Amino acid sequence: MKRSRQRLCRYALVFAGLAAVSGCASPARESAMVVDVAPQHVIAEDSSLLQSVDLQGVSGGESTNPLWTSEIGNPEFEKALRNSLANHAMLAKGDGRFVLVATLQKVDQPFFGASMTVTATVRYVVTERATSEVYFDETITRPYTAKFSDSFLGVERLRLANEGAARVNIEAFIDGVIARSKRPDGASSGLAPWPGLSIAQIEVR
Repeated sequence: MKRSRQRLCRYALVFAGLAAVSGCASPARESAMVVDVAPQHVIAEDSSLLQSVDLQGVSGGESTNPLWTSEIGNPEFEKALRNSLANHAMLAKGDGRFVLVATLQKVDQPFFGASMTVTATVRYVVTERATSEVYFDETITRPYTAKFSDSFLGVERLRLANEGAARVNIEAFIDGVIARSKRPDGASSGLAPWPGLSIAQIEVR
């Protein structure tokens, strides 16, 4: 009887340990994907981007199955992108001059590892509402690594890596669209049209 109890206690400890290590998967959090304002991201008061970008949609994300792996969902990524634009004074309060559509094309995730690197690929397309001309069309790929020291739980490290990959991807987009809105001498101006593309071409690419 004593041995049986010891065996049961041992099994209970093993299962408790496995539960602590594995846990349940949770989706990437919107708050952890938002890009804060940095000095290089401050736009001028006369910039064509000032409160002029209307985010019209995000697609390509996946819902998280708690019994499987953490994913980047469309609602969370859209909120993070919207709040990042708002932080940088780019988000339009109504129908903005520019329309932004983002597509999560690929999220490469590891199966396991002490350090987990997630690589997110997102396509950002900015068009002018009045003319449908394409002003920015880039597919951006950025990795982010969550270390073992960031979290003991594997599912949590994966979520942190997802959040980091999305955040640095949004940051790269903000870098790119701000650079596109400036003249070669650095003065703010209207966005130069993207070479050879129109809204019709975007739909068939």
